[in-house]
Amino acid sequence: MEALQNALEAITWRSTKFPGEEFKVICANKTEAIPCLRSAIEKAVAEGENLEENYRLHFYAMYLLAEFQDREFFPKMMELASLPEKTLDYLMGDAMTESLPHILYNMYNGEIQLIKDAIYSPEVYDFVKSGLLRVMGQLYLDGQPGKEEWQEFLRGIVYGETLGDYMYNTLADVICKCHFVEMLPEIRRLYEDDRIDRKAIGGYDENVDEMFTYREGRERFCRQTINAAETLRGWAMFEDSAKEIDDEKWAQNFTRMLKEFDREYTKAEPKRKIGRNDPCPCGSGKKYKQCCLNKPKNPEDLAESEQERAKWLKDYPPAKKGGEEGRVYLEDYYSRESMEIDRLLYLALAHRAIPIWRREEKTVIERRQRIYLTAAFEKFRVLTEKENIGSFQEYDKACSIHYYCEEWLEILQELLQKEDEKGILEDVRRICGKMKQAAQAAL
Repeated sequence: MEALQNALEAITWRSTKFPGEEFKVICANKTEAIPCLRSAIEKAVAEGENLEENYRLHFYAMYLLAEFQDREFFPKMMELASLPEKTLDYLMGDAMTESLPHILYNMYNGEIQLIKDAIYSPEVYDFVKSGLLRVMGQLYLDGQPGKEEWQEFLRGIVYGETLGDYMYNTLADVICKCHFVEMLPEIRRLYEDDRIDRKAIGGYDENVDEMFTYREGRERFCRQTINAAETLRGWAMFEDSAKEIDDEKWAQNFTRMLKEFDREYTKAEPKRKIGRNDPCPCGSGKKYKQCCLNKPKNPEDLAESEQERAKWLKDYPPAKKGGEEGRVYLEDYYSRESMEIDRLLYLALAHRAIPIWRREEKTVIERRQRIYLTAAFEKFRVLTEKENIGSFQEYDKACSIHYYCEEWLEILQELLQKEDEKGILEDVRRICGKMKQAAQAAL
């Protein structure tokens, strides 16, 4: 017990020495240490900004109790998380944004209402609410709460009282990482109400990409377990933390990164000769000779090569091709014709990460957009006639994926006013006018 007492005393006050040995002693005497660690947090909650400035035991206690997964203490941790912004900043510093969601997740005791109440409380700091949304997202991925309950709660935020802007960025991210395709209209609503910071998470189309994307480690909002020593070892508060890279080395690394980025943008994709009996590259499943070999040249080739298209479709949701159980794919929700149109729209309108020193001329961009949007319009016209779709709303509900049709058709009209090689401007105007009238008549 003396060793434990010495270890606790050593981490009670501010020090620039990383307490690695002290953490080992505390972890080896977990049962005896927990009451002292709890008391430190209770002291911090009670005293708030009046807490002695150099007092640090409560700070370490958060990480250690999370490592011990002290679930009985979860209500008190929620009380700490619900303190005013200024008080939290004084007590936790950067841990408020970097670690709090992971700490709370590891101490969660099943009282989901505590989290819900804090998210809706006007007294709780927005960054904390954002973290609590991530905690709930992780709990959903773990199997609780249920899908319907979780979606109902998320919709309540979308359609309820206005919260801080930062919350809505997290909300859209959580919806996408939970793969709630049926909630894409809610994300669209957030964009329409201008509650999303586009600089932070991109446009609506990028959210659609995220909705159908799966990457290792991506479907995780909070760390499953916490190791207090490993988490804190590199913090700048300790003199033996990892040293910053010197300016010269940083500059070298930055230059190398720019060169790699430029090389990735400019590299030419190898042209592979397609044999007559090879699978057709269009993805139909047929042999090349029975599919695209003798077809007329693709009009999209006037915009850019097949290799270029493949590069800019790299982030487009992958095809199902058998698929993996439990995952969502575009094919599960949209027709082949809808996806063909959407790919053309994506090639025309999706943001392209091009090095600033290689920016394209506006005329080049507009020509590419006009070619792709014209091709999309021709398929759009066929599909609407085939399905007897009479309004923008009908089409969007059944067929739109990344982009709403009225928006991209307006862009097409603007481009065609500058140049209309195929003479389709009047057709576009006529169809748009007809769909607008149908929408107004339905009101």
